[in-house]
Amino acid sequence: MKLKSYSSAVILGFPIPDTSNPFIAVPTKELVFNINIEKCNKPIVLFDNFPNEVKEYILNYWKKLNEGLNENLCAKVNLEENLKGSTYSGLYAVTTSLLLYSLGKYNNEILEEDEIIELTRITDNVKDPSWSSVLDSLRFSSLTGKSVVYRNDEENSSLTKVIFPIEFRSMITLNQKLTRDLLGNDVYGSLTHLMGISVLEASIRLRESNNFREVFNIFRPITDAISKIMWGLDSNENCFYVPGLPNTAEKICI
Repeated sequence: MKLKSYSSAVILGFPIPDTSNPFIAVPTKELVFNINIEKCNKPIVLFDNFPNEVKEYILNYWKKLNEGLNENLCAKVNLEENLKGSTYSGLYAVTTSLLLYSLGKYNNEILEEDEIIELTRITDNVKDPSWSSVLDSLRFSSLTGKSVVYRNDEENSSLTKVIFPIEFRSMITLNQKLTRDLLGNDVYGSLTHLMGISVLEASIRLRESNNFREVFNIFRPITDAISKIMWGLDSNENCFYVPGLPNTAEKICI
């Protein structure tokens, strides 16, 4: 089955552990997949044209999904496009979403966007709400093909339809520099509030002006500053870090 969707990236907002803040995610590249599902002895995924770095994440997701459904299904996933312009987290989010959609079609069901996001979240089983919301926002953006602001099931919205081209450079494992215990509740809460309110203000301005690049340029320095404080991440004018898969960051350039 041929499916079209988008790889997306979170370009405003960065996770602060054990908090629930909004993120703005935006499509970075349109992708074309061929996905086929069939019965087999044990759940596996056969990949074509996928980076090794993301295969294990997707395979673990597929195994957990089959276990939860008490199924033994194999999936063949072929990516027809080159990977330029996609992050690992964006590729994971869109692939796992389309695998679930394809599984629904296999069982003669059509899953809606909100159902896909909810069921993939359950399968991911990410304990930290900040990282769970990152994956949710990536999936929401991928499935709608729009920039989105996303905090949780009840607080989310589509913004503008735009492609934000990027160059993906690298993925790193994160090491938190400052914790709630070190900073105290008031300082930690203030940083959390600043990150969240800046993303919300950016979303309001996007609705009003529809000038994505201008809003991004105004509010990106806040995300960069707080990710520097919390995670020790260094950005410059053209290259910066975005949230990746849980406990990772991805460097992209524009």
